[in-house]
Amino acid sequence: MIESQIQYSKIEAISRQMGENLQRISRSSLVSEDRSFATSLFTEDLKLAIQHAHEPEHLFAINESVAHLFEYFSFDIADGDVLLVADPYTGGTRGQAMTMASPLFHQGKLVLFPVIRLQMTDLAGEFPGGLNANAFEVWQESMRITPIKLYKQGLLQRDVLRFLLANSRTPSLYESELQGMYSCLRSAQEQILELINQHGNKLNQSIEVMSNYSKNRLVEQFNQLPKEVMKSEVTFTSEEELAKIAVSLYSNENHIIIDFEGTSKQLETPVNATLTTVKAYAAWPLLAPLADEITINDGVLSMFDVQAPEGSLLHPRFPASVGFSSMITGHFISEAVTKALQKGHAPESIYSAIHGVGPQIVLFPPFGNSKETEPIFLAPGYPESKQGFGPSALFGNRTLISAEELEFHHSFEIIKREVNDNDQMIVRLVNKGNDYLVNMIIPENSEKKYGSITIYSDEKKETYAKSVVEKQLKPGDEIEFSYTKEGGHLTS
Repeated sequence: MIESQIQYSKIEAISRQMGENLQRISRSSLVSEDRSFATSLFTEDLKLAIQHAHEPEHLFAINESVAHLFEYFSFDIADGDVLLVADPYTGGTRGQAMTMASPLFHQGKLVLFPVIRLQMTDLAGEFPGGLNANAFEVWQESMRITPIKLYKQGLLQRDVLRFLLANSRTPSLYESELQGMYSCLRSAQEQILELINQHGNKLNQSIEVMSNYSKNRLVEQFNQLPKEVMKSEVTFTSEEELAKIAVSLYSNENHIIIDFEGTSKQLETPVNATLTTVKAYAAWPLLAPLADEITINDGVLSMFDVQAPEGSLLHPRFPASVGFSSMITGHFISEAVTKALQKGHAPESIYSAIHGVGPQIVLFPPFGNSKETEPIFLAPGYPESKQGFGPSALFGNRTLISAEELEFHHSFEIIKREVNDNDQMIVRLVNKGNDYLVNMIIPENSEKKYGSITIYSDEKKETYAKSVVEKQLKPGDEIEFSYTKEGGHLTS
């Protein structure tokens, strides 16, 4: 067991170092600041050996994307190939998220290999960054990249690269993102080969031992859950349509079954969520208590059986839009699961609220003003966690944006960041730069219980309590975010 732990820790280190290197070299703020990526290693039989994810969204997506890539390229994978996919409907979550896999061969056989999943800055769609409140189909949110090879037997496919870059508003940034992913994967491959030369087949034994350990830790915790079926419902609105998430949760022979039968039908808005997304946000309330004690691997993923009716909000039919699934719907999924646990008298001290839905924006210069239109993704605050400090767990590992960085890079000055008398977190910024168009992502509620965004200009003050697109923000205008505690607490 000790030898297995030592060997497995070396595998963990390779995955972790991939992420650290990627974060250091990336030009994208989504990577360097928000940490919107995941790194992992897979065994030759496509089982997840280890995953380091900074956002819950990637939990199952990286696994299912790899499975789809290898199925698509069956009997057509060689040493030096690099495989890409970025499609919500083939193991993905939402547009703009790309999975890059680098199969590794040793003595003619597929062995342990690295994979990176990354939220790209722009992969086409109607608006820069792909977040479009008016979208009703995926093509309005992103270009669909079905499985392709960026490298064949070590040779860059320049026609593929040119095709990819031609379909982004930020081709130079896009190319650097691809190069960063590739270089980190290549470095990981070299380290993996060193491990294989040192330990040989013992690595697979260590992976199996630690996968079973993670699984057994979950089994031990899940055996303490109530034996009856635990149920709950949560509702929210999207474009004035009521969206209901219904869940039934129970354990069955060392598995957790999470069934969303009774959930609303899919909507013509971007709050639909692919089943891959749903799995992640349904599992996290149960995983969170052990997240710092176990590693994420195949043993963990195998514990969950998540089901949702096809054609529903949580399993939409192609080509329904899904762009807001992680920012909005995922939080309500986790709320529904947590409420079910608490209604079933699971220990509240263990299964506490981890959601924290709140407003954010994407800024971009008016179209045609420059050769590259790079969006700015901005969430300058967050709903307070139930414990009363910091953001909720679903906020991910992103850091709260610094006032100095914001002013230096984007010419926005934070003039207020405080909690007011109504227990709302208020963040107010003034635009000291250029003209911008603003797309807002705001969870809807008639009482503004999930926050709002207000734009102050010379002419007027406008407050928004639902998502909108292409609002103007001129130099000298101020924009204020209101985050409520409701976002991070369970509702009745």
